[in-house]
Amino acid sequence: MSKILMLTEGKDPDKKLIEHIINEFQIKGEVIWAKIGTIYAFYKDIKEKYDENMDIIRYIKYKYSDKISKEFKASEVSYVYLFFDYDLHSKLNEEYENIEKIYERINEISEINNFFEDETGNGKLYLSFPMIEAYHKPIGCNYIYKEDIFEEKLVNFKEFKKKIKSEIGNRGIESIKSQYKEIIKFYIHNSEKILGMKFKEAEKNKVLKFQNELLKNRNKVKIYPSIPIFLNEYFEVKKLQEKLKI
Repeated sequence: MSKILMLTEGKDPDKKLIEHIINEFQIKGEVIWAKIGTIYAFYKDIKEKYDENMDIIRYIKYKYSDKISKEFKASEVSYVYLFFDYDLHSKLNEEYENIEKIYERINEISEINNFFEDETGNGKLYLSFPMIEAYHKPIGCNYIYKEDIFEEKLVNFKEFKKKIKSEIGNRGIESIKSQYKEIIKFYIHNSEKILGMKFKEAEKNKVLKFQNELLKNRNKVKIYPSIPIFLNEYFEVKKLQEKLKI
């Protein structure tokens, strides 16, 4: 069986959530997990050491040997996926109105996205906007879409996690897991309202471009997690709809 290397920021709830989706949608392959910190720090480290002859998987195994969930041979890994937060606020030092700084961060995340473009090469990056807690948002709003509650200003990114937690109350990860089909369906049905594009068009590069432009022009992004984008690209819409029984 081929192996899949999954890279996450390092928070256990993120891993448990993505792991649940991988299992429920029967993503083929034995999954190996590695927690590696923010995508920005990880890419900076890679960039300092990278050359065209570099094997990313071997480097990850060496660099993060204490964080890899199990031993494996780099040659056994067929696919690499990265699930991270957009999280630009962490690099802006609270200069949320400084357009030059915002442009720098946007250029940086665009470069990172382009580097992690191929799951059979360097890996394929999926970003959540503004962070993975966007996945919980449909539960917090009782699956009711309103434009103003599905957008978040840059200045509020750092409070987004607390905001979502207050919205979902005591409904923990098990409750969220049990509603995973409804959450994915919500983003499928409301993709055009949130992103201005039909769900089948919501590919990672298009979504990032849309969010970057929105951030530059209006200092905010639309709330949208990485998981539906991943499922859209992995299955394509028709097969995904069959699995969800839509």
